[in-house]
Amino acid sequence: MKQIARTILLLVAMCALTQTTLAQDIKKAIREHYAEAKAYVDQVKKMEAEGFSYPVPQYFSAHVRQNLPATGFHQEELLMYYQERRDSVEQIYPSLFLDFAIKKYNFAAREYYEEYLYDEQGRIQFIYATAPILDYENDYEFRLYFSDGQLIELLVKRRPQGKGEYTTVYTGKTVPEEYKYSYNSYYSTSQNVMRTFNAIDEGRQL
Repeated sequence: MKQIARTILLLVAMCALTQTTLAQDIKKAIREHYAEAKAYVDQVKKMEAEGFSYPVPQYFSAHVRQNLPATGFHQEELLMYYQERRDSVEQIYPSLFLDFAIKKYNFAAREYYEEYLYDEQGRIQFIYATAPILDYENDYEFRLYFSDGQLIELLVKRRPQGKGEYTTVYTGKTVPEEYKYSYNSYYSTSQNVMRTFNAIDEGRQL
C-alpha cells in the first residue's frame, strides 16, 4: 500500500510539474507575441510622426466623444491593429485578423487604459489594464493570461492613487471575489472589441 501511495504521489507531483512548465511556456510565448505587437505599434507611431504617405500605417480606429450627466466630457479611443492571414497571400484583398487592440477612455478626471492581445483564431491571449477606481484609494494594474481562451493566470498589482510603484497583491489561476467584476468586464470588452473589428472588417468597401 505504501508503494502504491508513493507512486500516486509521484504521479501527482509529475503532473503538477508538467502543468506548471506548460503554463510557463505559454506565458513566455504570449510575452514574445506581446513584445512584437508593441513593437509594431511603436513602428506605426513613428511612421505617423514622420508623415509617411506610403505605405500607410494599417489599423482600424473608433472614437467616441460625448457629454455625460454628472461626469461631463467623455471620450473613448479604440485602436485595432491587424495582420494578414498567411493563407491569403494570393488574394487581391487578403483576409485580416485582429492581433492587438488598445482602448483608452475617461470618466471625469479618471483615465483608463487597456490592451487586448489575440491569437489568429480570434481568441483572447492577454489583457493588460490599469484601473484607478476599484476602491477610490488605489490604482490597480491587471494582467490576465489565457490559453485557448481560458484563464491560466491573473496578476493584480496596486499602489496608492497616483503615487509610487505598483506592488503585487494577488497572483493565481482563479479570480478572487473582489476582482470578479473587473475580470468579467475586461473579458466582456475583449469580445466586444473583436465584434467591433469584425463589423468594420466586413463592412469595408472592397
